[in-house]
Amino acid sequence: MPLSLGSSLGEGDRPTSRHVRQNANLLSELLNEAIAYLDGPEAAALVAKARRAASAEDVANGDAPVLDSLFSEVSSDQAIFLARALASHSMLANIGEDVAGRRRHAEGEAGPGDDRPRTLVDAVKALVAEGKSPAELTKVLAAMNVVPVLTAHPTEVRRRSMVDRETEISRLMALRRHHLPPAMDAEIRERLFREIALMWRTRLYRPERITVKDEIRNALSIVRTSILPAVIDLYADWSQQIGEHGRMAPLLKMGSWLGGDRDGHPGVNGDTLKLAFASQSRVILDWYAGEVRKLWSNLAVSTAYTPVSEELLALAAQTRDPSVHRLDEPYRLALELVFDRLTAVSQKLTGQPVAFANGTTDVEPYGHPDAFVADLKIVIDSLERQGGERLVGSALRTLVEVAQACGFHLMSLDLRQNADVHERTLHELFQRAGTGVKYLELDEEARSKLLIGELSHQRPLVSPFTAYGEETTKELATMEAAAQMVRDYGHGCLGAYVISKSATLSDILEPLVLLKQVGLVWGGAAPRASVKISPLFETIGDLENGPRVLRQWLELPLSRTILGDRPVQEIMLGYSDSNKDGGYVASRRGVARGASALAFEAERMGVGLQLFHGRGGSVGRGGGPAAEAVLAQPAGTVQGRIRMTEQGEMIARRFGDQPTARRNLDGLAAAVLMASEREASRPDPKVEAAMTALAEASFHGFRALVYDDPAFEDFFWSATPIGEIVGLNIGSRPASRTASRKIEDLRAIPWVFSWSQARFMLPGWYGFASGVERAGLSTGQLQDLAGGFDFFGALLSNMELALAQSHMGIAARYKDLSPGKDAAQRIFDAIRREHDSASEIALAIRGGSALLDNQPELAESVALAGLSVDPLNHLQLELLARRRAGDQDENIRLAIQLTVAGIAAGLRNTG
Repeated sequence: MPLSLGSSLGEGDRPTSRHVRQNANLLSELLNEAIAYLDGPEAAALVAKARRAASAEDVANGDAPVLDSLFSEVSSDQAIFLARALASHSMLANIGEDVAGRRRHAEGEAGPGDDRPRTLVDAVKALVAEGKSPAELTKVLAAMNVVPVLTAHPTEVRRRSMVDRETEISRLMALRRHHLPPAMDAEIRERLFREIALMWRTRLYRPERITVKDEIRNALSIVRTSILPAVIDLYADWSQQIGEHGRMAPLLKMGSWLGGDRDGHPGVNGDTLKLAFASQSRVILDWYAGEVRKLWSNLAVSTAYTPVSEELLALAAQTRDPSVHRLDEPYRLALELVFDRLTAVSQKLTGQPVAFANGTTDVEPYGHPDAFVADLKIVIDSLERQGGERLVGSALRTLVEVAQACGFHLMSLDLRQNADVHERTLHELFQRAGTGVKYLELDEEARSKLLIGELSHQRPLVSPFTAYGEETTKELATMEAAAQMVRDYGHGCLGAYVISKSATLSDILEPLVLLKQVGLVWGGAAPRASVKISPLFETIGDLENGPRVLRQWLELPLSRTILGDRPVQEIMLGYSDSNKDGGYVASRRGVARGASALAFEAERMGVGLQLFHGRGGSVGRGGGPAAEAVLAQPAGTVQGRIRMTEQGEMIARRFGDQPTARRNLDGLAAAVLMASEREASRPDPKVEAAMTALAEASFHGFRALVYDDPAFEDFFWSATPIGEIVGLNIGSRPASRTASRKIEDLRAIPWVFSWSQARFMLPGWYGFASGVERAGLSTGQLQDLAGGFDFFGALLSNMELALAQSHMGIAARYKDLSPGKDAAQRIFDAIRREHDSASEIALAIRGGSALLDNQPELAESVALAGLSVDPLNHLQLELLARRRAGDQDENIRLAIQLTVAGIAAGLRNTG
């Protein structure tokens, strides 16, 4: 059953609840005022009538006759208008809630009884209290590598211009939290009115499909305004508060797939790779230049009053500053040289000088970020030796820490491609080289033997005098661009080469042979590589088979030379496709068991392991609070190192402003440290057996519906707005890997997005209840599972949220859109039984009486979203029915897309 708030926006007496109601009511009032001001009182009255009908009717079972009657009579123009208005109300309700601070609990901030460390400083203090020695802490912190990765899976429905409007509205609303004089309060209200009026006149979604260039620009806007400032603040605080345990950088770094993820993406190539790096470089180099200019202003230290180091004098002597007034100011002269060399770097990498530069420069650019850091350390060393520690200042040390973490590239960029493409590319290379090898016809053993042989020498397969097919040419050009980026930015600029659809040893060897053609891998008796290879295990079967593939790889002598002196192998774990393959429970179990088995194999072979978690924003794709997800990882799998994707709308939600970005990044680092120190323990064999039985039974229950029922594919395409979502310009990547309608070919994002729109939320819970029944597990046994497996407790919590977000009454209305009535009713009945049973079991496990009754603020948040989204669902149902009945009015299509955008924004979830 959907959650209810009672009357209005809630009746709780918590201050946060009152604040949410006040915020939502004010913003709603201002939107109504803006509509009346801009479009007239009749337009505002139509919106008010729809909202009154939605709030007055009991829609728990999906019935809203007054609302449905109103929507059935609106014209296509009015439908667009209402969709915009209802979506805007939904967005403003979210802002009101965010400003009140309630969503922090939903995102993993401390709740009642939760006293885990929320910051890295607190985590260090907790470990000290537990008896960790300074030497042990220094070693642990030095080995940490925490990397959130902004991915090229765009699920952000909102345009950047809308996000900017929302950010300013949030800022103004935050000012009203203070007791202000009446005149100032009135001024802020008027400024809010203006921002909301501008928002009302701004398109909610893009009329054209977004490009990779747009994705890069949108993401960097958030990086520039909130993520980078948060990283800078964290390094400054860490250096001051726990700096005695050693340098903090590069403990936290940022990564990206934007411009480098070409798996199924025709728009990603060598040019987008270069564009991404140049765009990122401009952001970080401008910041470096600004900091150096500040230091230049502050360090007007004269040799008339203090000596300086010989190294600083040598650095200062290289400057071309002609001013006689600075001859006795070597720090300024040295920093002038540093600034000029940064300008030269920017000219080389971006084609433009840095900010604050007076034109171009002809000095020699830094060849590597390490040289920039070395010059800064000369300044620090001279200040320390001649004036003492306190003269250095935190700004200079923070600049060094950030430079060590970000280099000239800001964020490390991953390359990703599907293993099938590698196979086809190598097949053509062998054919064109005249080897007579038909690679695609070889079995796995023959492929691996051939590839190992190719890595044992330096001879290339590629010839500049040979013409290749379009796909092969594009692959080689992209890899050559990557090699050039390494030459320009240094080895740290590439995060990893991720291999989608990895299933065999040859899948790991293939990109190594291809990268050898462009100089990123060197063949011979002891092959070496300047980029890490990261196989991605996505399906349930691949997750089970992953440890065997890892063992085969690490048993090869060449793997040790490729991994280097301190070998660490990265493995990426796929949450999305494993969910679509086997359902929520089997997917989470597969990821957790796979992680443990991979850690065991790596340890047995004497190699470190770094897991890369490919999570999405929704529960069905591994979503949920990032810190809690880290703490739920099996003991022994984190090892101080983790990479984790941040996708689509989650980037704006978790990092949209500096305080939020800082809180989430700090919490993630703290969770990684605490999870790394947890001792491994094996659960009771009976509990282990019960978990295995549940996962297997859940897997079969999920596939029985999704893949074995011949009517399910048509049900999915008709009972959800998947067809309309395919046409919505929410990203640059096609919705499906092929032109077919098969579920297995559909990408995970539109799969999850479609079920969310129709309020099923099916990927977040289906298969659990039938799995419990098939496995014959009691409530007591399930409680034992929650105590025996960290991931299972998190699974239950996230699943309960997905169940609460579901609305089976509204979902039933979407079912009625399906032309095959009997099959649709049969499938829906099965889904509803599973939903109701899963809800009952989840409550029985924790002894609750209603979904989320142990998290009242989160329950209120879900109910508030329902108040905003329910009428949008009813409008969408009316418009889908018209469209599918043959109404090809362009306004109907546009109105449907507006409801899609509004529902996604209200639920804060596009997949």
